[in-house]
Amino acid sequence: MCCSSINSFELFPFRVLSTENNERFMGSTLLLTTKDNKYIYKMLKNDNNNELDFYSSIGKQHLLKRHDIIPKFIRFVLIIEIGKNSKKIYLRKSFFNSILNKKIRNLHYFKIESAIEMKNFLSGYSNINIIDLKLGTSWIGESKNDSIYNLREVFSKTFPDEDLAQEFNDIFCKIECIQEKTEFINGMLYKLKSLRKSIKQYMIINNSCQYEIGIRIQGLISDEITISRQRGKELTSNETMKLLSEFLKLSPNLIRLTRKKVELLKFWLERQKSYRFIATSIVLAFDRLNVEKCDIRWLDFTHAFKQNKKNEENFLMNEGLIKGLDSILKSIENIEIKTSR
Repeated sequence: MCCSSINSFELFPFRVLSTENNERFMGSTLLLTTKDNKYIYKMLKNDNNNELDFYSSIGKQHLLKRHDIIPKFIRFVLIIEIGKNSKKIYLRKSFFNSILNKKIRNLHYFKIESAIEMKNFLSGYSNINIIDLKLGTSWIGESKNDSIYNLREVFSKTFPDEDLAQEFNDIFCKIECIQEKTEFINGMLYKLKSLRKSIKQYMIINNSCQYEIGIRIQGLISDEITISRQRGKELTSNETMKLLSEFLKLSPNLIRLTRKKVELLKFWLERQKSYRFIATSIVLAFDRLNVEKCDIRWLDFTHAFKQNKKNEENFLMNEGLIKGLDSILKSIENIEIKTSR
């Protein structure tokens, strides 16, 4: 049944579990799905509309849409969280408005959140082999045009890299513990949360293979091996490339599809001057029971920053994405060289 034909339905956390001990290897607290797993709902944290704006800018004839390089965006929706049991419920807008027009008892039990609705491109897979690659080498606050750039510069010049995270956390905790927060303090906390994300991204990128090859394994589930997010941070460049090659070799059709989509994405990124992307991901998957059934998508545009002519120099910062795409293509080339011998 199409989602738009019913007034409401319950949503559930979206997770991809390992086959070993039912441990979650992929997914996010921001991702919800329907019972039939056909749709994905991504919560827009802190009213961050970057992802919504990016998807809305992609027209029907856009290269990314025509070739299914990104997930299929459906619409902006509202999600209700019922406070007593944290149940998430999607409501159609007309039905939602009719409820708001009525006198509701215990309204404080409800929390309204915004989200984007997308088609789940993994729906219908019986047993998933999947690898999630974090892409790029940039972080929030790297550009002079980022809102927290100056604040980050102050912290970076005040504290050495090895002490930066700890010193920041100490300051953040002291401000967060203030009982009566003014508008100024709340505004500062918001900036500090962005700075915390910036420091975390910087530390991970510069202390993992992501800096060298532009990709890092966020999670991997296959018949042969499972890699957690933490383990992915510890892998060397050679180990990461080897695991990616071994994963791709399991599905010849995925190799062909990956080459096609990655080359098209690279072509578009090298020419576009509208967005700077930070911390996006590429997900590759195939069905264990039918290895020809596969897909690859570029996703996670929480930090897709719209650019203007005044800061076109920032497009150099998409070079980290190109580096990651080149690493994926190199992995495919290595497979083809070995199979041709």
